[in-house]
Amino acid sequence: MPSPAIHPSPPAWAPPLFQLDLEPAGPPGVWGLSGAASTARISSQFTSEAETYHARYSASAHFEGLIAQAIAAAGVIIAEAPLVLDMGSGSGVNSILPGFNLFPGARQVATDLSAELLAVLARQAEAAGLGERVVCVVMDAMQLRVRNRRFDLVTGASVLHHLEHPADAIEGAFNALKPGGHAIFMEPFDGYGLIRLAYERILAEADLRGDPLAPAVAAHLTAMVEDIAMRTRPDRASAAFAHLDDKWLFAREILEAQARKRGFEAVRFVPHHDHETLYRDIAHSQLRLATGESHELPAWATDILDSFDQALPPAVKRLLMLEGSVVMSRAA
Repeated sequence: MPSPAIHPSPPAWAPPLFQLDLEPAGPPGVWGLSGAASTARISSQFTSEAETYHARYSASAHFEGLIAQAIAAAGVIIAEAPLVLDMGSGSGVNSILPGFNLFPGARQVATDLSAELLAVLARQAEAAGLGERVVCVVMDAMQLRVRNRRFDLVTGASVLHHLEHPADAIEGAFNALKPGGHAIFMEPFDGYGLIRLAYERILAEADLRGDPLAPAVAAHLTAMVEDIAMRTRPDRASAAFAHLDDKWLFAREILEAQARKRGFEAVRFVPHHDHETLYRDIAHSQLRLATGESHELPAWATDILDSFDQALPPAVKRLLMLEGSVVMSRAA
């Protein structure tokens, strides 16, 4: 009979940060909140397939660069050795681990609905000698159970667009921050509408040419057109909405309005990319991720993507950004 998992105690600094008592949540090093419950749904890719998800989407150096870019572009100053609340941490490879590189001496609270992904983080942190500087807690980003005004920084690497009610998470971030604190979220935006138009053009051109795309490629482009359309103007009343993993492509105006309504004094947007081959690169990257290395777009389809790239200068690509960071600041 296997021995029961042994749970070390959480770091001494962590328990006072929460509204409820910490209790073991299954895997060693992962904690839950006594009496807390969530109705939010997560799919198997975040639970039973957690190890595969971690390996597939790990991009620590990339996200470290994005956080540094957001801080520099927004001109904000992060407290020395900050106390950080990370929302939707997953395995932490794209948020918690970059945070330790960027903020020496930081202590971090990693939160996610997936105990399985947090277990990956707990093992990594322990192996790196960081176990006393991070606590992994199963928590719903829409129902943060942390005490008000305790954190210097709130981070979220691609979390808001997964949530049914992202405004609830924004409000929670504001409440968690000390006066003068900042929240940094990295999210997809409605500039993806241009990618949708390009994909629709490619699908139509294949029909006009009588030159069918490979079935896997055509299926991918069709699915992306539908996905982008659904997420640009999501129907919350739809029964399917709650079951979508990716729910939103944000409009700047709406996200800023939500942040200011919850109390943030300043909201700044930092586009991630504006280079000359942006749309071509995104399309090929999405195709490889969805279908594998064996499928490529025909040359004429790449020419269509290039025509979109050539039509829009970098300044317009920044305005109609695909991906970007939003930095929300609470008044001092």
